[in-house]
Amino acid sequence: MQSLNISSSALRGIQLALDNSANNMSNMDTVGYKRRVASFSELLVDSMTEQPATDRENRNSPVGLRIGSGARLGMTKLDMGQGSMKQTDVPTDLMIQGEGYFRLGSQELDANGARVEEFRFTRNGSFHLEESAYFGGFVLVGSNGHVLLNESDTPIVLPTDEVRELVVSDDGFLTVNGEPTFERVGVWKVHNPDMLKQVGDNLFSIGENVNIDPGAPLALEEIYESAWTDNLASVRQGALEASNVNMQEEMTQLINIQRAYQLNSRAIGISDQMMSIATSIRTR
Repeated sequence: MQSLNISSSALRGIQLALDNSANNMSNMDTVGYKRRVASFSELLVDSMTEQPATDRENRNSPVGLRIGSGARLGMTKLDMGQGSMKQTDVPTDLMIQGEGYFRLGSQELDANGARVEEFRFTRNGSFHLEESAYFGGFVLVGSNGHVLLNESDTPIVLPTDEVRELVVSDDGFLTVNGEPTFERVGVWKVHNPDMLKQVGDNLFSIGENVNIDPGAPLALEEIYESAWTDNLASVRQGALEASNVNMQEEMTQLINIQRAYQLNSRAIGISDQMMSIATSIRTR
């Protein structure tokens, strides 16, 4: 029966929505985490037109009876709302106020053992200084081991023997031991955040589905650009951005999910009873 297909598809979508809410709640204390909002879309709809002509008079809706096939989880949209500020007074902690992401780089080994440069986006501004002989100075490293990049997409290197004082201005320029370094923290605005793919550790990469037309791939400036260009963001030193997950909203969503699950499980039970009755009548 159609009611079984409708209810079962709804239960699958409800399970995914529950997983999404659970993931949001588990990341309430994750620095820079952005919640995802589940949205549903309607499945295929059939139309039956066997109706009397009187029913079609003065009708605003399409002619016929619309019989749906249920709904599914269409997408989980990234909520880019600003999280609250958490003051830490740690000089290497940076917080983005406004739009944009930090861009991180690292060298990974591919399947053949060759080193490949990997780039990631994040809102997590929890960094620490690390001396690197490879770069010839101190670099800012995230909690995941990735190096913070400047506005030229190269690692920020502080060529000094000792960092006694680090100052980061609101527009991202770094000063070390009272001397300007002319290094600037890269903050990047992604034009369509939904194209970002979560890769773990609160990091994002550009998804594989960005270039829909292989014959006309998107240029980098069509995917992301510097947030400094139009003053879309500023950097606050000594602070971190908390998660934008709201416990009240997530609890309300969990209650809605529970009620939807109960409704659809009840519909499956009633459909089973109707099929049982129809089968018993037919076998008499």
